[in-house]
Amino acid sequence: MFDQSVVIIPTYNEALNVHSMIERLFHLYPDISILIIDDNSPDHTAKVVEGLQDKNPNLFLLKREGKLGLGTAYLAGFNWALMRDFEYIAQMDCDFSHDPSDIKNLLNALIKSDLAIGSRYSENKIRTKDWPVHRLALSYIASFMFRTFTGMKIKDMSGGFKAFRRTTLEKINMENVVSKGYVFQFEMNYKVHSLGLKVVEVPIIFYQRMLGVSKMNSGIMVEAVKVFIYLRFKKMMGTLN
Repeated sequence: MFDQSVVIIPTYNEALNVHSMIERLFHLYPDISILIIDDNSPDHTAKVVEGLQDKNPNLFLLKREGKLGLGTAYLAGFNWALMRDFEYIAQMDCDFSHDPSDIKNLLNALIKSDLAIGSRYSENKIRTKDWPVHRLALSYIASFMFRTFTGMKIKDMSGGFKAFRRTTLEKINMENVVSKGYVFQFEMNYKVHSLGLKVVEVPIIFYQRMLGVSKMNSGIMVEAVKVFIYLRFKKMMGTLN
């Protein structure tokens, strides 16, 4: 399975983390592929990645002209993966808030599902470590709000640690995805759910980032409301996916 899998990691100013993340992933999964998507990081994250490519033939780098948004980075990565022979496409953060050792659990969950979400809130438990209370509250409230509005059963709607089957992404028109920031996670979950595909949650522990500065802020709540209204309208019109 791992030789058919790619892990997509968007980066912006992650030079302090990207080397360790790449080394850790290849140590755990020697046959996996990694795609780093860098938005022209001022700290030269891309150069760190380029320095590792000679000894890691399964390490790929997609450089973009500037900071274009998390959602568009993932879309670029999905399209890149679909143009190749990968059957399983995972996504994660570069800051070690997602434990690389959990990749195997997400990929294994795809044997019987179409989308596997690394969940901080499944089984009626909150699994976060050293996370500031205000960020936990923001994430939990956003998930609760979106879950209530959509009727979905997913506990962790905003998590960015997940894995898709190739066939799942092929059923979604990427040109119809409107979210550019963190709300992208909500939108993709909703689109998969609306297709009637199977979504499972895999328990994980979410860690406070090791190094660098968080890029998350309260503006995602405003974006979430706007995007939700738009998506509900698209679903009513039968043009969601």
